[in-house]
Amino acid sequence: MIRDLDETIEQLLISRAPAGSELAGADISFDLPDADWRAGLETLTVNCYLYDIRENFDLRTVEPPVQRSADGTRAVRRRAPVRIDCAYCITAWSPATDESVLEEHRLLGQVLRVLLRHPTVPADVLQGSLADQIPPYPTIIASPDGVKNPPEFWGALDQQLKPSLNYVLTLAVSLDESPAEAAMPPVVEEVRVEADDLSLFSG
Repeated sequence: MIRDLDETIEQLLISRAPAGSELAGADISFDLPDADWRAGLETLTVNCYLYDIRENFDLRTVEPPVQRSADGTRAVRRRAPVRIDCAYCITAWSPATDESVLEEHRLLGQVLRVLLRHPTVPADVLQGSLADQIPPYPTIIASPDGVKNPPEFWGALDQQLKPSLNYVLTLAVSLDESPAEAAMPPVVEEVRVEADDLSLFSG
C-alpha cells in the first residue's frame, strides 16, 4: 500500500507538470536524501521522503460503511476504515554547479503549484491497491506539524539546511478483505403487498 502511495504521488507530479517545465523533465525519488544519495545525483530531481506514518484520530469513525455488489442486489456492512496520515518531506535537488539554488527553487515552486491545485488526489492517478480503497484522499500542504527541527533533521543526514514542502496525505485503510459477491446477503429494496394478501390484515 505504501509503495502504491509513492507511485500515486509520482504519477500526480508527472501527469500534472506543465509542459516544458523543470518538473516535466525531473526525476522523482523516494530515497533517503542523505549525503551518499546526494553524491550520486545526476539530474534534476524531486525527492519525496516519507518520514512519518500515524493514525488521524480526528477522522476516526465507528459508522460502518455499506458495500454493495456490482449489480446492486447484495450488500454487506464493513468495519469503519482507519484514517492514516502519511507525511512526506518534499525537496528539489539540482546537480548543476552554477545557479543550482535558483533551479531548485523553480522546481519546488512548480511542485507546490501542482499539489495546491489538487487538495484531493485525482482518481485517474491512483495506483495499485489505492484505486480499490475508499476515496477521497485529502491532502495538506505546508502543515505546521511537519519536521519539528529542520536543522537537526538535515544535520542528521549530513546535509545543509534545505527548503522543503511538508505534504500530508490521508489514506482510508480498510480492515476487511473484499468478499466474493456471492457471500453478500441480498438487498431488500421494496416490499410489495399484492391484492390477494390484503385478507391477512382484515378481521
